[in-house]
Amino acid sequence: MDKIVGNFILTSCGLSILTNMAKELNFDENIYKYSNYTEKEFPKEKKEKFDKFIKDVKEKLLKFNLSELKETSAELNALINFYQNDIKNFPEMDYHYFLHTDTYLGKKVAEILIELFKNKGITNVESITAKDLKTSSFEEFQISLSDLAKNLVNEIIKPFKSGGYKIIFNLTGGFKSINSFLQTVASLYADESIYIFETSENLLRIPRLPIKIEEGIFKENLNLFRMLELGIYQDVIKEEIDKLPEIVYLKIDNGFAMSPWGELIWQNIKDEVYKERLVEPISKRIEMSTQLKKQFESLNPSERLQLNKKIDDLEICIERNFQDCKKSLRFHELKGNISETYQYEIYPFDGNDNRRLYIKSKDGKYILDKIDAHLK
Repeated sequence: MDKIVGNFILTSCGLSILTNMAKELNFDENIYKYSNYTEKEFPKEKKEKFDKFIKDVKEKLLKFNLSELKETSAELNALINFYQNDIKNFPEMDYHYFLHTDTYLGKKVAEILIELFKNKGITNVESITAKDLKTSSFEEFQISLSDLAKNLVNEIIKPFKSGGYKIIFNLTGGFKSINSFLQTVASLYADESIYIFETSENLLRIPRLPIKIEEGIFKENLNLFRMLELGIYQDVIKEEIDKLPEIVYLKIDNGFAMSPWGELIWQNIKDEVYKERLVEPISKRIEMSTQLKKQFESLNPSERLQLNKKIDDLEICIERNFQDCKKSLRFHELKGNISETYQYEIYPFDGNDNRRLYIKSKDGKYILDKIDAHLK
């Protein structure tokens, strides 16, 4: 990345806006008591009272100047300080994502922050969360962190980074249980983390530290990690899971899943591995032809990555008896003259690339044979 086009700032949201405004608005409920409730779980006899309080908080904050906002919100204190306490220093090209818990109050705090930003003319703002991102259940919380890691890295951080954005994590606010995990994410993927202490004016800026990850365990057990990520062949995983350190996986009921830390490191390593070599089949029903293996060597790194990811999608499709095939895979049976040679095809590359991966079917197996233009 040669040129920085803007900042992408992920801000972890807590409840400081609500707790700090409670005294001023004479709100006497224990806010943290209800911090893990979803909207459906929220006690009906309390919801109306909280809704009015949240409405009053928003109306009050919309009238605040930057100095007053800094005193009210830990998250905003750091952000405003980052931009030298002047709204004119918030560039239009910067993007702000507010990460909140999967709770009623968490969602409301993010909505308040977004409205405050838009009210100040800052429009590139969004909120994100992950299902069950709350601390009422440890098991659900662990799974949620794994999902968050995968989505955050693949759907948000990598696209922004490849687009020329500097990745910054604002971890001043938010919940400690989530921020401790985000600190690990930041050490692997962020260019910088920012913190500020309460109402202090001193912004702590921590650059990304050079961390070397031991990749051997992932490369040596590539298919095992693929199965964990794809959620397939739990019986095979059960037989082989002892090959892996416990920190990289979770045991859930009778199955296994990637742990939040395993997911983080896997997502960091996976793309590079997929650009280097053609993955081996997981399913015994899938085979690779010698021709395809040779073609793989002539593909560029981006094409190799796309092809391997599509093979992963095909693994899920076949393992689940074609009941869970991604539309982007476009797996379908061929008809006409071509069907005498090839019985199926998928689209191995993204975008408008019209090349196909042609598949032969023999004795219940799917032989991934060759990549070619549209054959008829």
